[in-house]
Amino acid sequence: MVRTKKSKLYLFLLLVTFALVSACSATPETGEAPSEAVCSAIIDAKCVRCHYKTRICGALGTKSSRQWKKTLKFMIKQGAQLTEDEKNKVIACLISLPTGSNVVCQ
Repeated sequence: MVRTKKSKLYLFLLLVTFALVSACSATPETGEAPSEAVCSAIIDAKCVRCHYKTRICGALGTKSSRQWKKTLKFMIKQGAQLTEDEKNKVIACLISLPTGSNVVCQ
């Protein structure tokens, strides 16, 4: 009887842990990735002011959503002017673009 209760408890804890990990790994604030045209426009308007697209191109596929958020936070501290919506779109773009994407690697 005690063993059954322990098994149920472990199963419950496993399910709760799985649910928490799933919830934390999602990025609801970034939502669906915008189209390549939107990504290109926002990157051209907001990112290319300070550095070349080749710098962004080299980072594609190397950073997670969390790392891109950290990068954008740093860029905003350096003077990049992005609304919260623009920031989320940029992050969604950067995590969705494949390595070598024409949007930033042209």
